[in-house]
Amino acid sequence: MRAATLVVACLLLAAVTLLAPSSPSYDPFAWIVWGRQLLPGGGEPFALAGGPSWKPLPVLFTAPFSLAGDAAAPQLWLLVARAGLLLALAGAYALGARLAGRAAGAAALVALVLLADVVSLAWRGASEPLLLAAILWAIERHLAGARRVAFGLGVAAALIRPEALPFVGLYAAFCWRDATPRERGLLAGGLVLAVLLWIGVPALAGDPLAASTTARNPATRTSAWSALRGDLGIALAGVWLLALAAVVLRPRERAMQALALGAAAWLALLTAMAAAGYAGVPRYALPAAACACVLAGVGLVALAERARASAAWVALALLLAVVLALPGAGRLGDLDDQLRAGLAVAHAHTDLRAAVADAGGPAPLRRCALRGWLAVNHTAQSALAWELRAPLDRVARFLRHPGLLVHAERSAATGAPAATALPRPLRVAERARAGRWRVLAVHPAGVPLPRACGPAGRPREASGAPRRIPNI
Repeated sequence: MRAATLVVACLLLAAVTLLAPSSPSYDPFAWIVWGRQLLPGGGEPFALAGGPSWKPLPVLFTAPFSLAGDAAAPQLWLLVARAGLLLALAGAYALGARLAGRAAGAAALVALVLLADVVSLAWRGASEPLLLAAILWAIERHLAGARRVAFGLGVAAALIRPEALPFVGLYAAFCWRDATPRERGLLAGGLVLAVLLWIGVPALAGDPLAASTTARNPATRTSAWSALRGDLGIALAGVWLLALAAVVLRPRERAMQALALGAAAWLALLTAMAAAGYAGVPRYALPAAACACVLAGVGLVALAERARASAAWVALALLLAVVLALPGAGRLGDLDDQLRAGLAVAHAHTDLRAAVADAGGPAPLRRCALRGWLAVNHTAQSALAWELRAPLDRVARFLRHPGLLVHAERSAATGAPAATALPRPLRVAERARAGRWRVLAVHPAGVPLPRACGPAGRPREASGAPRRIPNI
């Protein structure tokens, strides 16, 4: 009952945030597109090509959400993602409080808020806040003796990040010995389900290893050392120091050792994967950083206890307070910037939808896209595919044939503008404009624009004279 009340409260608070301009970013919009494609009668083939890495758990939400309509589905996913962050904060507090009291829980919650970009990720609909909620509550439930719930939450985490699968497998092995036959069936079934959802659903699109293939994109490859530095930077240096203090000052507590070992193993796994050619993105290290936040809360309490008995410990505690205060204040100042970045994404999507309407609506742009004659800025690709009801790989980032270029100047909200591989000189006519977005008809001199990409009305500019557009 208490769990249901907590979930409902987080959903209600998350719903309040939807009163502000809100829109998913690139990856979440792709999951929303895939969710619509997986439902029968959607009118779109299921295709993973051209999008980000496949994630099963988000699509388990976005598929039924698509039944609510094109306007409601993105908002419903944002509701879940933002509620995920609130549940993660509650999980950090509950776990810290279980280990060392309410002060430790409160410190863990604050440290989690100060993780790099965690608020921005939730605001834009990323899956990492849900991942943190699943992991933190799984650990807390295990310590409370609710192993079945802990395992279920672990499986949920493994459906967001495949790196969690080895940890969930080890936990299943740990629980196996004392499990009843029914519980063993649940353990085996959970692991099989996770593997099937990672490879079985992508097999419907022709590539069972699609997630791995996309994650090994050479464009996102980094060195193992660079990946590790980025991973460590996700949390404040003081958080890592306090986490280390918790392990040193409470060496006999198995929960502390397990949390520290799990965080170190997660970072080691990410570093090894970066060395093997997988993308080394700092946000992938958030689970390890979240464990460090909980340990930091425990470490802070342990230092305070020691400081009561020794002047030397008082001096050390004051030094750590200074080390934490300055960067922590900077991270608090970044929260406003994170929200502004989320609002910028929402405004960019609103303008993009208006530009599509001004160009004659989704139908002509969809016809153009299905023939490979439409391109858009990289980070707006999935949003435009959603608006046009087109597969992701039909909305290109590079115009290779005469067609339409949906163009905006580079920004954090729109990403790099699309470019063309068309021979010069080019003829360019503006078909629509909304905010920073322009819909441009682009074709080489002497080569007509395909009729499928023809305008609903008259072009705003004559296309007689060659004209240079940035990034074309």
